[in-house]
Amino acid sequence: AFGIQPARTAGWTTTPAPNARFRRSTATMGKVIEALTEKHAAFIAKMPVFFVATAPASVEQRVNVSPRAPGTSCVVAGPHTVYWADLSGSGCETAAHVLENGRMTLLFVNILDGPPMMLRLHGTAKILLPDECDAELLARFPDDITQSKGFRSVYRLDVARISQSCGYSMPVLTLDRYRTTLEEHNQKTDMEAYRTLKNCFSIDGLPSVMLLKDAATELGPSPEEGYVFARPLRAFDFGGRKQAADRHSKLRASAARDHHTITVATAPAASCSVKTTTSAATKPLLLIPHIFTFLLGILVCLAAQRYAGLC
Repeated sequence: AFGIQPARTAGWTTTPAPNARFRRSTATMGKVIEALTEKHAAFIAKMPVFFVATAPASVEQRVNVSPRAPGTSCVVAGPHTVYWADLSGSGCETAAHVLENGRMTLLFVNILDGPPMMLRLHGTAKILLPDECDAELLARFPDDITQSKGFRSVYRLDVARISQSCGYSMPVLTLDRYRTTLEEHNQKTDMEAYRTLKNCFSIDGLPSVMLLKDAATELGPSPEEGYVFARPLRAFDFGGRKQAADRHSKLRASAARDHHTITVATAPAASCSVKTTTSAATKPLLLIPHIFTFLLGILVCLAAQRYAGLC
């Protein structure tokens, strides 16, 4: 009966960790587990916060770790499968890395009363947009996430390795409350415009979740304020518009074929090009936009000269 989650408790405050001496034991402090069980599902649901780690393919780009809450937003669907629901934020690193290579690790740490434990789930993730999730799946998440304006996506993690370690040095905390600031922000914000601006490219310029939307066909990366925002391309930037349209169509095609696991070339932040193979027969076609732009420039120059002669 995976997915039957205990009720979420209210709020939390810190309390001193109890002093305790652990008896000597021949048991190992860490172990690999064959499969997730209902016990693990209950443990995950009880945690007030968990952590998501992802990384890009290039060593020159940045690794990311993000907190997520509550534990009930992550449900165990089977011995090697979990889903977790995602709310919008100012960044989109997790989605960008998953679209590039799919790698993901989830970390759950018992910071409440009870036996110390840390649970790590290593695997390959895929992204589902809200309209791609069936009602049965959505019903397993808290309503305050799936009914929020900030509800962005659901991740499916196919778990390849499950490990459990002690967590003996972790503090013991008492839940006080969850902050409501994010939901208050979402309620007064145009979330589609916000996500389009901030959730199309990672800080390294990798394509991210909002580029899967059909409306993102003419957006380009714009490095600003330490982030890479999405901005509309100029009306006569034919080369840029073609690159954006090609990138979008390839992202969508790859997503449909590979269930939202997309391979992106390791490129500078401003280019964000998708790795493709171009045949010799199609290469001349790629010159058409540049030829058109060149001819348009000549026409503009001739018109300017004629105008100057009339004056």
